[in-house]
Amino acid sequence: MTWLHNAEKWLSFENLEHDLKDTLLKIESNKRLLEDHFYKHLEFGTGGMRGELGPGITV
Repeated sequence: MTWLHNAEKWLSFENLEHDLKDTLLKIESNKRLLEDHFYKHLEFGTGGMRGELGPGITV
């Protein structure tokens, strides 16, 4: 599955939280940023450190 396919799945999900959907719609035209949100699954084992939270599988 490609990052674009993952992004499209998120955008078409009916029950996606409104704020996440709005964020995705705002970055949808910026392919580089959209790819950054969906290019790989977030890895765990960060020792309690957290990154930015938002839409996608990498944030």
